[in-house]
Amino acid sequence: MFHFLRLIRPLNLLLIALTQFLVRYCLILPAFQTEKNVTGEFPAHLDKWTFCLLVFSTVLIAAGGNVINDVYDRYIDEKNRPGTNPIGSRISPELARKLFMTLSVFGCLTGFLVALRIGRPGLGLIQVFCAYSLYMYASQYKRKFIIGNILIAFLSALVPLTVALYEPEFYRNIIYVLVYALFAFLISIVREILKDAEDLEGDRQGGCDSIPVRYGLPTTRIIATGLILVTGGVIAYLLYHFFNDNTVVSLFKLEGIFLIPLAGLLYLVLTAKEKSDFHYTSVFAKAYLAIGILSMIPFYFYFLK
Repeated sequence: MFHFLRLIRPLNLLLIALTQFLVRYCLILPAFQTEKNVTGEFPAHLDKWTFCLLVFSTVLIAAGGNVINDVYDRYIDEKNRPGTNPIGSRISPELARKLFMTLSVFGCLTGFLVALRIGRPGLGLIQVFCAYSLYMYASQYKRKFIIGNILIAFLSALVPLTVALYEPEFYRNIIYVLVYALFAFLISIVREILKDAEDLEGDRQGGCDSIPVRYGLPTTRIIATGLILVTGGVIAYLLYHFFNDNTVVSLFKLEGIFLIPLAGLLYLVLTAKEKSDFHYTSVFAKAYLAIGILSMIPFYFYFLK
């Protein structure tokens, strides 16, 4: 059981579930409550059990993606992280593939069930796209130049966005979720590049055409630095645009939440030289993503002002 839990990465799944819960309870439902205060009618929305099914489908598909990624990464992991991948030693590749298929099929079916319950069956294709993309990433795109990084970043952006897409009455306020989706996309690209730098030796032996493999660590550091600066510029612009005159959600506090840790990440990247250095930058980027997601909490008060 321990090896199966390690295979699906429960902490990552918890972050995914937390993200979707925060989107619902800190963005969507407070916005609907504000509309009710004005119009007297609460907009139609997912009931709590249907929403839980939606989160469950996302978690199942993400868990399946983690499993199939370890199946295809087992030889690379022997070089990069010896003893951490249980495929081959504790769990057979055949069993892992069956687990991936089971998780993915149930995740897709659950997604279609939610889509049918709200009368929009086409939305169920989101889960199918995610499951298929995770398989293609593990089997092919991870080893192709930049494509795998962009795909994982896009799937990260879909985590908060999926909740909003399943709430048609929220489409008029979807810009708030799109901002978080863009944030997740940009930080995920940076983190994927930093992970590639950490895994340079194993990726080179495994035939991966990553940015560090193609250009080396010094150029990778420059690229990551540029992306972090772009991310900082985008965040600063969006915060100023939406919250400069806001008296409920403090622009100064939001800038501190987003930009101070980003400056810390920039420093870590600029000073990274060894594999262990890039490991810390990757971990910090993941923590920064979590901090950014938690910043949804003040929006609860923004919509209910």
